Amino acid sequence: MDENILKHLRAWFKKNAATLPWRPAELDTPRNPYAVWISETMLQQTQVSTVKDYFVRWMERFPDVETLAKASEEEVFKYWQGLGYYSRARNILKAARIIAENAGMPNTRKELESLPGIGAYTAGAILSLAFHKREAILDGNLVRIFSRFYALNFLPDGKAAETYWDYARNVADSPKAYMHNEALMELGRTVCKSKTPNCTSCPLAIGCRAYHEGRAEEFPPKRTRIQKDWHGTALVIESADGKILAVSDGQAFLRGQLALPHFETQRNATAGIPQQAERYIDSDKVASVEDCGSFKHGITVHKIECRVQHIKLKYKAAGRFTWVSKDAAKDVFANSFSLKALKLALS
Repeated sequence: MDENILKHLRAWFKKNAATLPWRPAELDTPRNPYAVWISETMLQQTQVSTVKDYFVRWMERFPDVETLAKASEEEVFKYWQGLGYYSRARNILKAARIIAENAGMPNTRKELESLPGIGAYTAGAILSLAFHKREAILDGNLVRIFSRFYALNFLPDGKAAETYWDYARNVADSPKAYMHNEALMELGRTVCKSKTPNCTSCPLAIGCRAYHEGRAEEFPPKRTRIQKDWHGTALVIESADGKILAVSDGQAFLRGQLALPHFETQRNATAGIPQQAERYIDSDKVASVEDCGSFKHGITVHKIECRVQHIKLKYKAAGRFTWVSKDAAKDVFANSFSLKALKLALS
């Protein structure tokens, strides 16, 4: 994008930038790196409208990285409840403890990307928005914008990703990189949307190939999805003090989210506790096992058929795993797969 296009982008952003709790009123103001990190992590796979209240509540309780580093995982999860993908919260806490030990947020990409949960995008956002460095970012919004602007009929997969990163670096090669990056994210969220883009209001329209060819909605190309059948077992493991076991090492369709333990099994699996469950429980201390029936479900490309077992233990919640109360389970398990299994077992 040439300087004339970027000038239109900056003018549009200054006029249309939404008021957000993590965004200062003066757009040229460098951000608090901790606030950038928390907001950008919360925004991963979550709508801005949802994140706003969570961010305010979080910052009131954990106003800086030192306060966060002293918190327990249980309390961090409490303030994360409802955002899903609890591995994000767990990584935030791990990284906060590392940062606190080293007396401050790193300001290089290498150091940031070495921290748990911080990848290329989040590192770029922190360096750009907080430190005003000429660092590129690339998220779904920018992929969509670049695909349309340059009429790229391929996705940023494998070696093709470098083409998109080259365009991102081009945008960031400016003293105003921080504004270009944030403006493009805002543009993708509000104007250059995946469905029904508002091209006539777009500051990039003058140079956008897809717009001039009348094919904006054809870019980026859709991924080819092949349906996959999954047959398995979900376990509602209840401790003697009435808490439910939650894990984040599940199948691909739930990887990284706190969910009930579940694993792939044969369609007509025999009764009894699956052998895979031994990684979570001491089978010699099981009080009872109840087969609760099965349910059908769909997540992304997966067509799921899952049986449910309710396993009660003789011992109280303890150990290296996460345990949640029955009352909190509906908030902690932010995926309908686990909620369906819970309903079968506990109703």
